[in-house]
Amino acid sequence: MLDPSHGQRSLVWTLAVLTTVSYGALYYAQPLLAVAAEHERGWSRTQTGLAFTLALLVTALIAPGVGRALDARGGRVLVGGGAVLGGLAFLLLAWTDHYPLFVLGWLLAGVAMALTFYEAAFTVLGQQVSGAARIRATLTITLVAGLASTIFVPLTTALLGASGLSGALIGLAALLLVAGLLSWRVLPPTGQAAPGAARPAFLPDASFRRLTLAFTLARIVTVGVGLQLAPLLLAAGYTPGLAAALTGLLGLAALPGRVLFVPLLSRLGALPLTLLLFAGLGLGALLLHFPASLALAGVGIVTFGLASGALTLARAEVLARQYPAEVFGAANGRMARPVNLAQAGTPLLVGWLYTVSSGYGWSLTLLGVLAALAVWVLWGNTVPADVASRT
Repeated sequence: MLDPSHGQRSLVWTLAVLTTVSYGALYYAQPLLAVAAEHERGWSRTQTGLAFTLALLVTALIAPGVGRALDARGGRVLVGGGAVLGGLAFLLLAWTDHYPLFVLGWLLAGVAMALTFYEAAFTVLGQQVSGAARIRATLTITLVAGLASTIFVPLTTALLGASGLSGALIGLAALLLVAGLLSWRVLPPTGQAAPGAARPAFLPDASFRRLTLAFTLARIVTVGVGLQLAPLLLAAGYTPGLAAALTGLLGLAALPGRVLFVPLLSRLGALPLTLLLFAGLGLGALLLHFPASLALAGVGIVTFGLASGALTLARAEVLARQYPAEVFGAANGRMARPVNLAQAGTPLLVGWLYTVSSGYGWSLTLLGVLAALAVWVLWGNTVPADVASRT
């Protein structure tokens, strides 16, 4: 799976560790940390939710600037510094019991997310690795980071039980600081171009706008289904244990979805495969309209999980094939802004639909329509003829 070069192996595994720790600490641990903050410091769910929503908005708004900076300066200072910033943000959260400083801590964490999540990692990777080696490296990173919730949810639970909120935050901060120092040591200081060399400007075209809209619609669908799956199953009469197991199956199915992406990519091509994955999201949402049937619900969950897992690779691959490495960060960052804004707003959308309809039918129908719309938007999008020579 890995390139034989020792330097590339170190790069890939460092980025895998970095993204795993960053997603685990800064994203998947947040619900547990929020509940602990409510219990220990007396804040409401609205207050803790607002702080995290603001963090996600910061991540989205600065994404284009982060992408351009990575193109210009490489990843050592920015990505390694991002993990260190995340650690410092958590130390601030551990130290303060004042709500404004709590919000400030999460705003800093939002900056750290933009610097350490997949968008940044894939930009650094694309500066150093190309072609089939890049595809294998991307798969490795996403397979490892796909275990972030599996690792960090029980780890955070154990830290909270052993030492409370402050101790848990300090423990997670230590892991982020170690990941940042490791990145600082291993990641190259610059990209492929010589420092100070002129770099081509990224100019979004109609093709890029279609790609961005399609992936934004797909993110609304993936977040919307993920948020509603457990309560949907419970409302349908499943026991809490079975509902939890089926919800876990959604994340588990993402891993084989990523593994299958590589052979399917060579057979179908990046854009046709992405269209198939968008259709898989829509089919999964459609089957979840019948949660009373365990068979249909199970097929829908697995189909949806396979598609959503593979889309993580598809987005990076489509962009890498359409835009040169010198502007990949700018393109990825420009796309990340609406995609991440959609992620931040989706909970409000599906919550409002549930409130006005007293059920999940309307939201699942809308999500299915959005998946179909993503297919329609991307249909006919073409990749420049010289792409093959770059990949």
